[in-house]
This record gives sequence, C-alpha cells and structure tokens, in this order.
Amino acid sequence: VGQQPDNGAGVGHLWCVDITRTGDLSEELEKGKRNSNSGLVWHFGGPTPKGSARDWVFGRSISGFAVHDGLLYTADLEGFLYCLEAKTGKQLWQDDLKANVWASPLWVDGKVYLADDSGNVTIFEHGKEKKSVNKVDMDDGVKATPVVANGVLYIATPKRLFAITAK
Repeated sequence: VGQQPDNGAGVGHLWCVDITRTGDLSEELEKGKRNSNSGLVWHFGGPTPKGSARDWVFGRSISGFAVHDGLLYTADLEGFLYCLEAKTGKQLWQDDLKANVWASPLWVDGKVYLADDSGNVTIFEHGKEKKSVNKVDMDDGVKATPVVANGVLYIATPKRLFAITAK
C-alpha cells in the first residue's frame, strides 16, 4: 500500500489473503463477477463516506506490521496507528500520533512501540483497548523501526543509536 513518502498522503489498502490458495486470487475476475477461487480473507482501507473527518479509512503506508495474540498493529504515513483483529480485519482502535510514520510497529514484552518523524517513540499496552503507556522524545526524527536483541531495545535517529536496557 506504499508509495514514495514525498508523494504525500493518500488512500491506502491493507489486504489479508490466504496464501494456501493457488491461481488467480483476485476478489473479482471481472467487474461485478466474484472469483470463487478468491484468496481474500479481509480488506482494510479505501475511501470513507462523504462528510467523514478523513478522506480514507487507512492511508498510504511504507510500514510493516506487528501481529501478536490475534491482534495486528499497523500504521499509515500520516501517523495513525491501528489495532485490528488479525482474523477479521475489524478495527478495534486507532491513535493519531500527529506526526508522519515511516517505521513499523514493534511488539515486545506486552507493549507496542511506534516511532515517528517528530522524534517520539510512543508506547502502548498490547490489547483490544487503547492504553497509551508513555511517549519518549528522542530529540530527532525516527524513521527506522525500533529493534530488540538480547534484551536491548535499539532506537536509531539520524544522529544517534540508543541502546536501552532494564536496570
């Protein structure tokens, strides 16, 4: 669903498909004719009805996603983080970080971390209800996804690499 970020915001789509299917997995073979072999499980995104606060349900994204305990976390370029049911694509909650997001959400130790272009890493409790835990200012835009290795959380900015551990 991505585009080069310089192209700006726009409508996006997130598709869940059954990869065990073979052949043409398209939802329709031709306009208005359902494909009986469709591998589509669910779709999230597209335009919103006229009069909505935004022009689209889910915006363009260059991010990946995190899945844990049946929940899928994904973000769009405009800075919205979404929590969806992984099996159905049903939106459970969203949060507007008010900054562009290039990074992907990271799930670790029951928390979801998302870095944004304004330099914040926002931390949420993992779950079906939105619970913001903390927001950490890294003093510079963060475009890379935080990474965990050997008990250390690494966060890269254009000028620094932070290595964060528990005491």
